Amino acid sequence: MHQRRILLFSLLVLICFFLVAVFRDSFNALNLSINLWSASINTGFFTLTAQTISFLFDTTALIIFSVVLAILFFVSNYKRYSLLLLVAMAGDALLVTLFKTIIMSPRPLNEIIFETGYSFPSGHTTSCVVFFGVLTYALCKQWGSAKIKALTGGLYVSITIVVAFDRIYLNVHWFSDIVGAVFLGAFWLTFCILIFKQVLSSTRIHGNKSLQ
Repeated sequence: MHQRRILLFSLLVLICFFLVAVFRDSFNALNLSINLWSASINTGFFTLTAQTISFLFDTTALIIFSVVLAILFFVSNYKRYSLLLLVAMAGDALLVTLFKTIIMSPRPLNEIIFETGYSFPSGHTTSCVVFFGVLTYALCKQWGSAKIKALTGGLYVSITIVVAFDRIYLNVHWFSDIVGAVFLGAFWLTFCILIFKQVLSSTRIHGNKSLQ
């Protein structure tokens, strides 16, 4: 039953992603309004902070962090989370690249920092949803007290919001890029967790049969 709910949620956010992708033009007025507002609040200190956040939470940087953490998971005897993290982040990078190439949405022209590639969906935001989602899932599964769940869940949401806002503040993404990225990241995260749980269940069943 729990896995069915995960599947339904995964399909729902995937549908939402495709709806945002197909009807991006419906966001034009809102995109422009938010873009102009973000340009009006730019200051030197916040811009430097935003550039630092952009560097630290870039997809490439998160993949590097993933490899390091996967190694730590592996040597700490949490091999399954090591594999989950690597597969999730590799798939995330492929999905973002695929949809950027297919949709070919241009970035805002008033960007503060130079960014290459297309705009939709935001790679930073998608990667954060997946990367920190996997870490939150692993922490809650291993140390699943109510306090740990509340703390990690709150931290997860906070980091995602900060990174998403950062991309808008720097004017390198439209608001619709962020919305689409959240839906895509949520789909891929839940899909990976669903497959992960299925593999674990199958492994336990076969392991029990081998002992009989």
